[in-house]
Amino acid sequence: MNDPELTLGMTFASKKQFREAVQNYGFKNGKDIRTIRNDALRVIVECSQDGCPWRIGLRKVFHSDAWRILNMVDVHEGCSWVWENSMVKADVVAKRWAKQLNNNPEWMMTKFRDTVTSEKGFYLSDQQAYKAMWKAKKQRIGDTEENFKKIWSYCAEMDRTNPRTRYKVKLSDLQDGETGQERFLRMYICWDASKQGFGHCRPLIGVDGCHLRSGSGGMLLTTVGVDVNDSLFPLAYAIVEGEKRESWSWFLKFLAEDLGITKDREHDYTFISDKQKGLIPAFEEIIPGVEHRFCVRHLHSNMKVAGFQGKAMKDALWECARATTRNSYTSALHKLRALDEEAYQWLGDKSPIEWSRSHFSTHTHCDMLVNNICESFNAALLGARDQPIIDCLETIRKMLMSKFFEQRQKAAGWKSMICPSIVGKLKKIEKQASGCLATQCDFFKFEVQQLYGGQHQVDLERKLVHVGIGI
Repeated sequence: MNDPELTLGMTFASKKQFREAVQNYGFKNGKDIRTIRNDALRVIVECSQDGCPWRIGLRKVFHSDAWRILNMVDVHEGCSWVWENSMVKADVVAKRWAKQLNNNPEWMMTKFRDTVTSEKGFYLSDQQAYKAMWKAKKQRIGDTEENFKKIWSYCAEMDRTNPRTRYKVKLSDLQDGETGQERFLRMYICWDASKQGFGHCRPLIGVDGCHLRSGSGGMLLTTVGVDVNDSLFPLAYAIVEGEKRESWSWFLKFLAEDLGITKDREHDYTFISDKQKGLIPAFEEIIPGVEHRFCVRHLHSNMKVAGFQGKAMKDALWECARATTRNSYTSALHKLRALDEEAYQWLGDKSPIEWSRSHFSTHTHCDMLVNNICESFNAALLGARDQPIIDCLETIRKMLMSKFFEQRQKAAGWKSMICPSIVGKLKKIEKQASGCLATQCDFFKFEVQQLYGGQHQVDLERKLVHVGIGI
């Protein structure tokens, strides 16, 4: 149907199907085709340019709903490519370009008009382009409404194919004006594979939220872990009405249950986030005992908004964040204070436990400073976020299924007891450490001198050599 070859005797299921074939033929070949007869028995179309003999006669098949081409002249003479085509209507353009408009919701009218004109080779007015975009959007919203009606069927299919997967659907207090049924509000999903795999991940969890760009709007809340090979490991996700305390609390409640974060084990886990709206109060309500980190990149963004800008200020902040000891952190903080006293005071309100390695606890075995795990995962979901809810959920499911299978296949071929990514990091550390020289501190020398008390320096050195210690 995209590039039909109309032939004598060709049969169509309906007149609508024939009209669509003629439209596609006209658009593909740059011809303006008009209908000169259309009744219950016959349809006759011809080329609109004067003197062109091209013509098709369609007739209804006796005792059937089908229609058949009974006569045609498939020759164009003296007619050129038609730039201003009368078949170009807003309904036709909206139908033909619905998928592209759905995949590019950021398109403005001018961008859409120019794209259609350049790719299809016919003129599209501003009014036609605007109407086509409006109709395509209306159609997309209609598709979205139909998707929401399939939520329970989707849940039933999850029960049938993956019964240990956890999902929750919350309905709104608002009701549909026509049917009186409750409206969809939120949906949470944590696949059984994610729950099992989290037992082999680091106790560090990244949380983030991103906007859904379909006609219904809303937010997608995601949580991502870090496996033993330092790779992303998606845990759970939810579609909610927006980023606020109620939605985050609802999400974190089920997440804690699925991952086994009980009250007596909260202190074993660390969450890293961008401190989204309503997230911190939700943590205090649901899992107050967990450690919380703040992404340093977003901390620097907030610092710039507060008026403390410049490369020197940025470098000083990151030096504080990368400090691994309390003394080095204090030294870096003094450097920042020397640059700007007000910036020092502003940063003083932020606990270093949230953003500096020098104050991180060691039980997570991870000194991550930025929430790149969630940022990367959300970027991979960019296509899914443009789709209606069922299509969005299916795209995410397929992506997770492919990722888990791929990682499992890779792990099956590993020969070493240590994961490849960790081996690579250890090799870098070994190379850096190979140039280090071990020296003995003065305090230890003093203790040894006290132990051997009053002996000559030469005797002392001999005894130290005897026990394997050099001065």
